Amino acid sequence: MENNNKKSLFKAKKNAAQAPEVNSSGASGEINAEKADEILREFSKEDNTRSLTKVTSMIVNAFSLFISLFLVYTAAFGSLPAVKQRALYLLCAMVILFLVYPAFSKNTKKGVAWYDYIFAAASFGCCFYAFINYEAILMRYGISNSTDQFVFVILAILVLEGTRRLVSPALSLVTLVFLVYAYFGNYMPGMFQTKAGGLARMADHMFMIPEGIFGSPLGTAATYVSLFVLFSSLLQECGMGDFIRDVALGLTGRSTGGPAKVAVVASAAFGTISGAAAANVVGTGTFTIPLMKDCGYPPEFAGAVEACASTGGQLVPPVMGAACFIMAEYIGIPYSNIMIAGLIPALLYYLSVFITVDLRSKKLGLLGMPKDQLPSVKAAMKSRGHLAIPFLAVIYMIIRQYTISFAALVGIILVLVVSPLKKETRLSFKQIAMAFVNGGQKTVSFGVSCACVGMIIGVATLTGVGNVLGNYILQISQGNLFITLFLVMIMSIIMGMGMPTVAVYIVLATVAAPVLVKLGIPVLTAHFFCFYFGILACITPPVAVPSYAAAAIAGSNPSKTGWVAFKMAFPTFLVPYVFVYEPGLQFNGMGTSPISTIVCICTCILGVYLVAAGLEGYCRRPLVMWKRVLAFAAGICCIVPEHFTDIFGVVVLVYLFISAGKELKAEAGKVSAQ
Repeated sequence: MENNNKKSLFKAKKNAAQAPEVNSSGASGEINAEKADEILREFSKEDNTRSLTKVTSMIVNAFSLFISLFLVYTAAFGSLPAVKQRALYLLCAMVILFLVYPAFSKNTKKGVAWYDYIFAAASFGCCFYAFINYEAILMRYGISNSTDQFVFVILAILVLEGTRRLVSPALSLVTLVFLVYAYFGNYMPGMFQTKAGGLARMADHMFMIPEGIFGSPLGTAATYVSLFVLFSSLLQECGMGDFIRDVALGLTGRSTGGPAKVAVVASAAFGTISGAAAANVVGTGTFTIPLMKDCGYPPEFAGAVEACASTGGQLVPPVMGAACFIMAEYIGIPYSNIMIAGLIPALLYYLSVFITVDLRSKKLGLLGMPKDQLPSVKAAMKSRGHLAIPFLAVIYMIIRQYTISFAALVGIILVLVVSPLKKETRLSFKQIAMAFVNGGQKTVSFGVSCACVGMIIGVATLTGVGNVLGNYILQISQGNLFITLFLVMIMSIIMGMGMPTVAVYIVLATVAAPVLVKLGIPVLTAHFFCFYFGILACITPPVAVPSYAAAAIAGSNPSKTGWVAFKMAFPTFLVPYVFVYEPGLQFNGMGTSPISTIVCICTCILGVYLVAAGLEGYCRRPLVMWKRVLAFAAGICCIVPEHFTDIFGVVVLVYLFISAGKELKAEAGKVSAQ
């Protein structure tokens, strides 16, 4: 690995370097490799790495490679006992973290600070203590001694600091509040008082057993999640990102407003193997945003399109921001069911963005790109189409109910088997090793965030604070389902601002989802409701990191870009309410007929179109204000799963099309008369 995580930027830089070849009229040449690097460092903590000496780099490489090989080995031959598997994984992740990521973002050019060597050594010692003393700890039946308590305190502090550096200061602060509550719970007033306070009880529950730090979130990260990260790393090293970009450009580049549609299609496809919104923005945005600006889109709109498209990648199966693996483990539902449940919400999300792009393009009279400037889809399929084989194989195995670990392992093996078939995708031994190294390092953020949120879950199960907070929500809403959904939505968006998808989901699954389950909502639907809004928080101002990253590329105002992205995605804010009231939208309805499910999907599509038309002010032609309001209201009526409201929405849509046709015919008549 080089001094910084340059491999994670490889595709973004390559896109940036190639952008002028596609369109050299000016804006395309603005985004170079250095700027892409700078933007990603600013908006993605995972890529804001420090410069390393040769010796330190070799140490980091060794630990990163060990993580990848360890995960592949345990997937093939069986995992270690839970605590040992998780402790060894966390050991490597924490050592890498303190050596690679500085305490403060502006210290990347400095070497490793002296205290970070101490932190790395302390992390190694604490995790190794849990690993080597597993049997002894097991024989104490969850009762800690003074040494266990000391190690727990040190490891908890290190996890909080690592989370602050790499994941989110907000998550670290929230976890600290929970820990303080667990320690002083004996002294809390009223319903918040708990007898589970004190250091001994905390260590017993959150260190001595597979709860807390070594809980199920870390277990998922140490198996399923990290294997898929490695699978994604290998695919990208083979050129999967270039393949997706070329196919998207070839399919949609010639249509009205083609470059913007390329961004939507490419980001949706890229999200199937990725899931990090800011990284997706830079990975595809360095190529698509300059093209959109050249095409005539305002900078704010160009940035907003890429921000929305990249954020939605976390909703697209099979990866879904890696939170789906945690969800499967947490609620005990097969991952294939969760993947199927995410199909229609992801479709509606991208349909909303695509329709908005299409309407804005027609409103501005923007054309597509010339055919001679577009790559050939046939050529892309011929050179890299075989890379889809591992991806499709993984999806097939998941649907056939193979274990997630085995499916990911088969996917990794297939990448290594099919990549040598073509020269364009063939990897040398060094490139394969580097892909494993980079894949191992990319799992670090998942490991530390899962260890951190594991402590939140540990406090919730130890003290029952999750039930207390849930009861407060129910008291405020008086048991009204819609009000409860609205309050959970607000909580999900606030918690999701500036926090990674996995961490957001786990926190919400602990505090908010049980509230919805109490009101009779199916478990999968309740958890998906929180997960969906946790992702939409990424493009909800004032904290909208993907929008700010896209604005940096587009050269636009970050705040305006954020609000344009919010407006673009607004129709999808209604979708989670639909699959609560109509579970068939997620193929999750008990007794829901296929016909009602199809009708619901169709009316939702019409509703998304009408809401977008109302917000954009265009439906075959520009709409006057009262027609915009009518279209917006009709769209909401279509999205609401009621037959009467659906009929009203369809009638309005027909009226708008007919009236627009008459106006266009009248205008054509005037032109011909002149």
